[in-house]
Amino acid sequence: MTHKELIDQVSANLFKQSGKLESRRSWLAMRSYLEQLDREQLKSMLKEQG
Repeated sequence: MTHKELIDQVSANLFKQSGKLESRRSWLAMRSYLEQLDREQLKSMLKEQG
């Protein structure tokens, strides 16, 4: 899985868990944060969400 695919997966899972549609501004802020993480950190987040 590429870095971008991991970011997509983590962000989709976070929004699914929250159960509500977030504003575009908060979505962009979250994506910006996730892009700063490395692949292992993103994979770890996916496992925790699992």
